[in-house]
Amino acid sequence: MKSWHRYTITLVGGLTVGLGAAWAITGGGLSGGAIVNGPWTTSLGFGTKATDPVTRAAVARAGLLALPAKETVYWSSKTDGAGALLDGNCRYSLSGTPLDARWWSVTIYDTKGYLVAGPANIWSVNGANVALDGKGQWRVTIAPTKPANGAWLPGTKGQPFHLTLRMYNPGKAFRADPEKAALPKIAKEGC
Repeated sequence: MKSWHRYTITLVGGLTVGLGAAWAITGGGLSGGAIVNGPWTTSLGFGTKATDPVTRAAVARAGLLALPAKETVYWSSKTDGAGALLDGNCRYSLSGTPLDARWWSVTIYDTKGYLVAGPANIWSVNGANVALDGKGQWRVTIAPTKPANGAWLPGTKGQPFHLTLRMYNPGKAFRADPEKAALPKIAKEGC
């Protein structure tokens, strides 16, 4: 075998292994954050120069136009409160109290990071479109079929999903200790 063949094979092999490893490392989405709060994970480094290269690559691959944490905190959850993966065949209760942020939203994505396709064309709920009950709490049903009443975020049968919680202009108390902040609870109600 000629030497240029060996160099070419080595170069192609090295590029393949390197690109494959980079793709695998950055493919976990944004759920590998350093801060964990119940089923939610985040990193306060999204959108900053101080973030490590792997996190920046994962953010870029996820297509997130990340802002720094003083402007927006991005939480991700692939599981319910019991640790089970979120399943489009099931019904979940997403509930909580008003969040310590100027504005917040929860968006449903498929496992590839795309909005969940559905006939209702509803992908997100936010603090402005969920009503508080008499105890000052809000509740959203996540299910493939619309509930009789209340806010609804459609899941799709046979399709696992994950949720992204965005908190815009989070308060100082939240930023001081995000691991103990009151975030929405995700409870499976049935399948």
